[in-house]
Amino acid sequence: LKFIICDNRFLRYRNIWLHTMRVDYNMRSDIRGILLRSLDNISESGYSIGVGFDGVEPVFVHSTYAQRWVDRYVDQAYLLVDPTIQFGLSSTGWVTWNDLERLFPSSKTFFEDAANYGLVHGNTLAISADGRVSVLSCSGPKWRDEELRIARAALYALHALEYEPSQSITLTAPVKDVLRMMCNGCKDQEIAENLGVKLETVRARRRTAMQALDAKTSAQLISQVIKFGLI
Repeated sequence: LKFIICDNRFLRYRNIWLHTMRVDYNMRSDIRGILLRSLDNISESGYSIGVGFDGVEPVFVHSTYAQRWVDRYVDQAYLLVDPTIQFGLSSTGWVTWNDLERLFPSSKTFFEDAANYGLVHGNTLAISADGRVSVLSCSGPKWRDEELRIARAALYALHALEYEPSQSITLTAPVKDVLRMMCNGCKDQEIAENLGVKLETVRARRRTAMQALDAKTSAQLISQVIKFGLI
């Protein structure tokens, strides 16, 4: 009986969450637009952002560079040698394009070509979260502290908005059993008794799920499990 009551409570909680997620989905374009417009204010002749890189393939790309440069970039297959991306795939942090020329001497031709299209100087910011990399490059003079804060906040927010790590996560049935009862509000001892397993087994399965979802607390774990529909 307790199992049924808990399960019904979970279903109500999940339905409320899914409704919220649908509302959030409808708001995504507005949120994305606000974040991207904030980047317009800290770039001179456009910017480019790639979110959730897996190798050289991001899950989200947006560029405001002139179409002439975009066409040139594609024609020359610069994606494979772009020092801004190479920096992001090898480290994190903020650098100017002058810094990148020193870090990647072979990029001199790339930057000379970019300068011919009005992209003379700029900034690159790379972050790593959820096991993926996101990179932002903005044309213009070296960022001041306030501009760097805007860039960092926008990049982290867009990473969270566009990349959902749960899409590639698979949980075993025993782990899902534990998570389902956790979502129902059951404690470790209750879960062990209901599933007929040892208390340490319950805790081990919870640790497995936390590692898979990179969750730091049980509350965060439950939130992510329901949000991404993993059970």
